[in-house]
Amino acid sequence: MPHLLAPVLDTVAAEPLRQALLAYTEAGEAVLMDGSAVDRAGLACLQVMASARESAAASGLAFDIRSSSEGLTAMVVLAGMESLLAPLEANGTARRIAA
Repeated sequence: MPHLLAPVLDTVAAEPLRQALLAYTEAGEAVLMDGSAVDRAGLACLQVMASARESAAASGLAFDIRSSSEGLTAMVVLAGMESLLAPLEANGTARRIAA
């Protein structure tokens, strides 16, 4: 079951998010998130998610942000971190997203 991201992903939310995502990679589990409830996302949380993506790739684990909200998608694009929205397969390779 995907980790439900909080509606507000600000600096205060970064450490709890880091701990939650780290638990998945340390357990050897796919890092799956549901971004449908996100209203606002800050750079600190995007950096945490980018780090989790890199850790997942290095460990051969899947990474996916499912149902990215408009707010989350807009901030990801504004930050130039579109790769966060490209799912990784369990072997660490990016899956193409249809345009």
